Amino acid sequence: MGKASRRKKERAEAGAGAGAPSAVKGRPGIAGQDKRASRKWAALATLAIVLVALGFGAWRLFGTGDEELEPALVLPAPDTSGMTAPVADAIESARRAALANPASGRAVGRFGQVLHAHWMLEPAEQSYEIAHELAPEDFRWSYLRAGVAELLGADGEKIDRLFGEALRQAPPGFAPVFVRYADALMRLGRWTDARDNYAKAAALDPELVLAHRGMGQALIQVGDGVAAVEHLERAAALSPNDRIARVALARAYALAGDDQRAAALSKEAEQARGSAPLPDPIFFEVESLAVDPESLRNRYARNLRRGDVQAAAEAARLLEQSGDPTPNQQLPLVVKQHANQLAFAGDFDKALAAYQEAARLAPDDPEIEHNWGTVLLRRGELEAAAEHFERAVALNPDSADSLYNLGLALEGIGRDDQAIAYFRAAAAIEPQHAAAQRLDELGLTPEP
Repeated sequence: MGKASRRKKERAEAGAGAGAPSAVKGRPGIAGQDKRASRKWAALATLAIVLVALGFGAWRLFGTGDEELEPALVLPAPDTSGMTAPVADAIESARRAALANPASGRAVGRFGQVLHAHWMLEPAEQSYEIAHELAPEDFRWSYLRAGVAELLGADGEKIDRLFGEALRQAPPGFAPVFVRYADALMRLGRWTDARDNYAKAAALDPELVLAHRGMGQALIQVGDGVAAVEHLERAAALSPNDRIARVALARAYALAGDDQRAAALSKEAEQARGSAPLPDPIFFEVESLAVDPESLRNRYARNLRRGDVQAAAEAARLLEQSGDPTPNQQLPLVVKQHANQLAFAGDFDKALAAYQEAARLAPDDPEIEHNWGTVLLRRGELEAAAEHFERAVALNPDSADSLYNLGLALEGIGRDDQAIAYFRAAAAIEPQHAAAQRLDELGLTPEP
């Protein structure tokens, strides 16, 4: 190839190389498509990142389904099939409430209290333990668990551990916890430790009978009759009918060498029938939940003595559900008598409330309606009085007193013709009744 040909070839090759960029620049449509493709891929990448983040968040929030679930609340499930209806209902309702609130120490603790109230001590202790785990700051659950463990006869190590925890959590000045711990120590034969804890209780509450009584008993066990006499005399003075204190005091006198006084106290102890309670609101709350027949009978009688008719009626209703209808049969009479006493004493407001309750319990008793109307009549509530006398007459048409009082109420509100008719009806039943005198005062005769 000649030089001219080579130069021509080189120029052609150089021209081809130099034209390449110009050829690319000459394709603007292709360049715009590349930019849109880049933006599309960037958006897809961003979306993918967002989806991954959302998926991770959902996994963190809800889990994968393969991880271990939070364990469900496991509570004792006593067999209530042989229990009276009120007891079974109380236990089952408390258990349902606890299961519905598995994170509530209060709900689980109340289930334990209901079990405890009915002497189901082992499941009660289990429930108190769970309640304490759920609400470790609540003194009640550690204290009640310790008390139940004592009733179950726990060993010394467990007693010290549980009561130690309860003592650390006890409110300032709460003496009963020391008494219960000391009682447990007495059972274990640890007389000196028991004495010291009774002393702590007495220091917090110098009037606490069981602190002095327990300290005296512990001192007898360690052989200190003189000191025992001092505390047992204090207990006997605070609670003269406490038989246990008097029996222990007789022993203390004998230990101190005063046999004559010991013999005299032994005779006195035979006459004593009472036993001082421990004023413990936490354990009282447990007792108030008991709905077994014996507890209900005691509650019924106690509330009647107090005049708390509503509480007595509730106890009677539960007793009837337990298969003992006797209180419900007696209750209307007792409530009526209580209302009459209030009326005679002039306490009309309370008397009216009592008559209302009595009428609810015995809606067909004409005496209740008559006496209710009489109180209203004396208060000057004549229209209301007339309504009750009308009911009394409807229930007992032969009552001259109800007929006469109805006439007085009607006369007072200006219904004279009706009043006269009732006066005459009363006088026809009892010619010497005050109704005849009222007719005479009006210038009328018993006969129309």
